[in-house]
Amino acid sequence: MKEKTDGKRKDKRKDKKERAYSIPDTLRYVTRLFLREMGWEGIAICTGQVVSGILYPFLSAALAGVIVAALSGGGSAGRILLTVGGYVALQQIFRLTAGYLALRGESTAFSFRVKRGVPLYRSCLEAELTFLESDEGQKKMSGAQEAVFWGDGDGFEAYLKELIRLATNLGGFLLYSLVIGAWSLPFLMLILAFAVLTAAASLQARKREVSLERENDATRAKLNYLRRVTVDTANGKDVRLYRMDRWLLGAFEAAIDRFTGIRGKEKAAYLAAGLFGKSLSFVKNMLIYGFLILQMARGQMTVAAFLIYVGLVSGFDTWLTALFNAMQEFFHQDTTIGKFRAFEDAVAEGKRGKWGAGKPERAGQAHELRLEGVCFRYPGSDTDTIHDLSLTIRPGERLALVGANGAGKTTLVKLLCGLYRPDAGRILLDGQELSGLSEEACFREFSVVFQDVFAFSFSLMENVSCVREKDTDMERLRDSLTRAGLWEKAEGLARGVHTSMNRDLDKNGVSLSGGELQKLMLARSLYKGAPVVILDEPTAALDPIAESEMYEKYDGLLQGRTGIFISHRLSSTRFCDRIVYLENGRIAEEGTHEELMARNGAYAGMFSVQAQYYREKGEAANIG
Repeated sequence: MKEKTDGKRKDKRKDKKERAYSIPDTLRYVTRLFLREMGWEGIAICTGQVVSGILYPFLSAALAGVIVAALSGGGSAGRILLTVGGYVALQQIFRLTAGYLALRGESTAFSFRVKRGVPLYRSCLEAELTFLESDEGQKKMSGAQEAVFWGDGDGFEAYLKELIRLATNLGGFLLYSLVIGAWSLPFLMLILAFAVLTAAASLQARKREVSLERENDATRAKLNYLRRVTVDTANGKDVRLYRMDRWLLGAFEAAIDRFTGIRGKEKAAYLAAGLFGKSLSFVKNMLIYGFLILQMARGQMTVAAFLIYVGLVSGFDTWLTALFNAMQEFFHQDTTIGKFRAFEDAVAEGKRGKWGAGKPERAGQAHELRLEGVCFRYPGSDTDTIHDLSLTIRPGERLALVGANGAGKTTLVKLLCGLYRPDAGRILLDGQELSGLSEEACFREFSVVFQDVFAFSFSLMENVSCVREKDTDMERLRDSLTRAGLWEKAEGLARGVHTSMNRDLDKNGVSLSGGELQKLMLARSLYKGAPVVILDEPTAALDPIAESEMYEKYDGLLQGRTGIFISHRLSSTRFCDRIVYLENGRIAEEGTHEELMARNGAYAGMFSVQAQYYREKGEAANIG
């Protein structure tokens, strides 16, 4: 049976081939997003940028030829002035239009990028927890942030700008090609041949860049990690006392050298493609200019026509060079957008099939929770954190989960409330599988207070209700704070329950003590009113007496609900109906405190060790 389960798990966890996003597919993806976010007005602005960006240079390139043609046409001075003046006026109209639309385009591109932050963080908040906590999830999330928060030179804003630049240069290239082709079809074919060779070189450089970017992912992750640990003030003491600055700076320098070295290889690939394109351009210009000079020398071309075509050929070369550069940058930004899509798709894939659409049959009532042969293994691990665990928690029961650090207590809590999904076995809420419920319906039935209690830097009110102030039920808020023993503290604050927690966003914010934070978490749990309440060692930072008092306070306030209490201090959960002692992800012992002490097993051994420790510290009274 174990081999069969492990085999299924292995197939389930095997790495999937990374999806490749084609350039046309990404273009359709960004176009749909842009139309949805910016509407047809945004499309009109971008289209106007392209049209004006093509016509203004075209009119400028032909200006000298138009003037010569007007002067040599034999018309009156007034007619010549009207012709040239009208042409210049038209040229300037396109120039002003291009400038205006460029400014509007900057604002549009910026808004488009910033608006992508909402779906990015929605994906972060909705992603399956196991994926988000994994190395793969962190790497993909970091890559997605490049597309939104790395500034105007990367991601969606740069992609849009480069797309407009690419379309403009491509349009100019085609317009000039058609005009020249109308004059000489062989020249058009020659130009297109050179263009195809140049594009092929750019595509090859892009393939090289994609390959190197994947190689550089590990270095980018290392740089992000080093940046985090360096600016984290919590690490400051160790860094200074142990003189880690040289070590960390050395690691930084090595990572930067590696990162820039790979980026240098990417640039070298594009440089080689650029030199190849310029060489082709040189050969092309020699042929075309030589032919034009020969035509005029033979009297087969007027001076006006010569000037127009010289301007067009010169402009064509500029268009081709600009097109090549735009292609390089566009391909680079296409890769960045691919990282955003990879994160978005991974989040969607991780949630696919994980939740149903059902609702609990006994919503809002004390539930029975049953685990049947549950196994769970973290990605990348070779062993189960929870293995073949079966357990039934009765409605309204007070259950204690205890055990040494690493026994699997927190993992089991996350499985119980649906944050994690088992690799094998199943978890049932009153006989209904959690996977058959909707995510919202499932989470509505649980209140969990985890080890790392903290307050968000918003108002005290919002920290309790977890909704905006205008949506908070004030009577319910006051009742929750009163029962948690925090109402008097809240009333004494300068702005009452509207006072900001911490000073990240408000210089007048306040910070709560450890005990007050515990009460805040209790108030949050009471406000939600979920029928299953789980405490995952939230009082670990308190002394044994304070922890015991806090747990008993929870117990007294949670009448009619199912309560699960977790602590590494065994004495804190003696009031529970049943104690389950976990060891290596399995249930080693279960029973009341008295039954487990009488059995004289692992629980009794750990309890005795803790009792001796506190007795030596003069805290024997705290452990009963």
